[in-house]
Amino acid sequence: MSSIDLSQYEAEVAAAEAEVTRIRAANAELAEEHRGDRAHGAHEILRRGAASLAAARDRLEMARVALKLAETTGSPHGLLAREGFVLGSVAIAIPAGTTSGARVRLIEEALAAELTGAARDVGVVLAAPAERYTRERPGRDAEGRTVLDVCGHVEGDVLMPAISRNAKNARRS
Repeated sequence: MSSIDLSQYEAEVAAAEAEVTRIRAANAELAEEHRGDRAHGAHEILRRGAASLAAARDRLEMARVALKLAETTGSPHGLLAREGFVLGSVAIAIPAGTTSGARVRLIEEALAAELTGAARDVGVVLAAPAERYTRERPGRDAEGRTVLDVCGHVEGDVLMPAISRNAKNARRS
């Protein structure tokens, strides 16, 4: 294992935990303020608060996974199979102007074997091609590669993609 500075990952986890705590407090205030209010606007405010909390929890989980990966593998990228989930990230060099078909092939080449192994670790098989388990992060890493979050959850004896099509499309637009 190479030695990497874990303080960056620990700081990201702490910042994500603080964000979840802040959003929970703000949502509690909003809930108290709109208690008993049946107006559509109040419902929409509460729904947006719940959505922001869910997004913050997702960021916290990914920060925890990145820290765990850094501790175990010495790399910020890889996959962890645990408790019915496969989580992690992968960095792939995808040149500008790459067609969608070529992009899918690059992702398959880089991720399929590792994702299949992680699924095997939790005792299941893949339900979809590897690309369906990914969501692109905005920007690029320090080496100019595209970073993809990877997420799947176990349903019965298969690993299902845990990234919605809407979430994937939102990142690309």
